[in-house]
Amino acid sequence: MKVPLITLLIVLSSVIAAEKHEAAQPIEAQEGGKATVQYRTNSPTNLENDMLICKRLDGNFSDLNSYIYSRRHGQEHPQPPMEQYRNRTRLVLEDLRKGIVTLEIFPVHSSDSGRYKCFIRKQNITFNFTIVVIPKKKTDAFKMTTASAGIKTNPDAEPTKHPNMMGIPIAVFAVLVLVLVLVVIFRWNVIKPFRRRRDKEETFEMQTLRTPGAERDESVDNAGAANGPRNIQQEV
Repeated sequence: MKVPLITLLIVLSSVIAAEKHEAAQPIEAQEGGKATVQYRTNSPTNLENDMLICKRLDGNFSDLNSYIYSRRHGQEHPQPPMEQYRNRTRLVLEDLRKGIVTLEIFPVHSSDSGRYKCFIRKQNITFNFTIVVIPKKKTDAFKMTTASAGIKTNPDAEPTKHPNMMGIPIAVFAVLVLVLVLVVIFRWNVIKPFRRRRDKEETFEMQTLRTPGAERDESVDNAGAANGPRNIQQEV
């Protein structure tokens, strides 16, 4: 009699015990971003009015203050969540109606790293998961290292033009224009004195040719040329 009773107790305990599941990989989220936890039940049962509880498993959290999200009879948070999770947890109702539990934590804090557990009463299912928060500084350092190494995170994206590269042709053009202006100014300053000197010399020569002595000599020459033929006629 004792053996069948013990067997019955073992069977009942296995039936009553909740089905436990563990996430295969930790859920990584950037600090300040969003952490999304999703669990799919075996059957697409509407869980909108079912009881669902999510809580922290690690740290100094008791059963009374370890809730991060709770839902019962279609109402959210019948059990007040922890202060640090207030107004930061949300359940996607569209997925819940399909038998999918999608819990979002936003924005993610560094203190959110740890182990969690969610319990679905109607399905008698418990699933555990771990959240790992990546600090912003490490993410920015990774981006800088990737950029310096010349690695393209998105090969389909078009290469962006750096503003400094666009300014190089403009600077070269400006330098060429400046050099051209300086050459023109230099040539003008060098050639202009020679032109003035040449003009002065030409003016001086013209004035010299037009002096009274030169005009008298020119008159004498003209008179001599006129008397020459007369003398020749007289001699003949």
